[in-house]
Amino acid sequence: MKTILFRLVCLNTLLLMILSLYAQSNYRPGFIITLQKDTIYGKIDYRTDKMNAKRCVFRPQGNNTEPTTYHPFDILGYRFTDDGKYYVSKNIELQYGVPKPVFLEYLLQGMKSLYFYETEEDIPIYFVESNHLLVKIDAPKLSKQTTGLQFKNQTDRYIPQLHYAFKDCPSLEPQIDRAHFSRKELMKITKEYHYATCTSNEACIEFETKEDKHSIQLDITPYAGIIQYNVPSGSSIGLYSSPDLSYLAGVTLAISNKRWMSSLSGCFDVSLSRITSSARSSDENYTYKQSGTMLSGKLGIRYTYPKGMVRPFVELGADISGMINAKIKTNDKSERWLDGVYPGYYANAGVNFKLSRKNKQMICVRAQFKGLRDMMEKSGLVNGWSGVIGYTF
Repeated sequence: MKTILFRLVCLNTLLLMILSLYAQSNYRPGFIITLQKDTIYGKIDYRTDKMNAKRCVFRPQGNNTEPTTYHPFDILGYRFTDDGKYYVSKNIELQYGVPKPVFLEYLLQGMKSLYFYETEEDIPIYFVESNHLLVKIDAPKLSKQTTGLQFKNQTDRYIPQLHYAFKDCPSLEPQIDRAHFSRKELMKITKEYHYATCTSNEACIEFETKEDKHSIQLDITPYAGIIQYNVPSGSSIGLYSSPDLSYLAGVTLAISNKRWMSSLSGCFDVSLSRITSSARSSDENYTYKQSGTMLSGKLGIRYTYPKGMVRPFVELGADISGMINAKIKTNDKSERWLDGVYPGYYANAGVNFKLSRKNKQMICVRAQFKGLRDMMEKSGLVNGWSGVIGYTF
């Protein structure tokens, strides 16, 4: 077991060293707004809400120089042009009297503007801006000792805060009383305020961000192919002859976060394959046949090249396999064979061929090596080379 763990640590360390070359960036098209209110187009590192609030890493269009990192008030703001996410420099107060410069995410701009911020403790906070003043809208959890307050455990103190922020619009009071603490609900209330108070002939809502629904992406890839098992020297598997070429079928689930690094995925895989072998004695009085279905589960890390219609990938991880209905048959006598669960490792490489530029459907071609170990005998059990083709959706 120590040998397998050592191999896995070495393989994953190697992969992570390769990934570290790419892990520092996730560039997408956008622009910055300078302090002189000039607009400069290029690409911006697209990361999590926390990271986007701290800094803007920008590379000008058509410029191969090193990217520039801007902090709040180095620029007025920045915006991604593909999905419209927009950040502006603001001073906020998370503690009374202590200003904190950040890039606030602009959710809605109009008669009153709505912003979003996520703290280091993963607490979402909204700000309503009116006459250049920011009203904080939050809902922290209260301890059980605060029984004197008229709030629930999930703390709907944001409701009186919303009443205060929109006090000049009494028609919103019933809607505020029923409001949930969510981005969708607060944007809806802010928009209703615009509709109720805007009297000009022009559109009152100047900007509205799109809801980021797909930061977490799940790719599902059913696949089928062939696998050739072989037995290393000293194996306890006890085959009478070399294993036959067999089928392999399964499904892979790959989870990635495009705001952290879309090219890095966590993978879970389940597959079925067969191990079969047969032999006959020299005098042909005895025939031997061994067969069993191998159920394998894999957990690993994958790096995929994130650009273009052809995207190569590499993957490393752990494999846990066991045999189902494994039997050895000698003439007409049959008994169970190869019971147990066997740990191991795997490594694969392949290519994803995108079917269109807009959708994520792909054809996947992959080659894989796996090695299993018998922990009781402290020896290698079986190795396998496989090739498969799959469809990702």
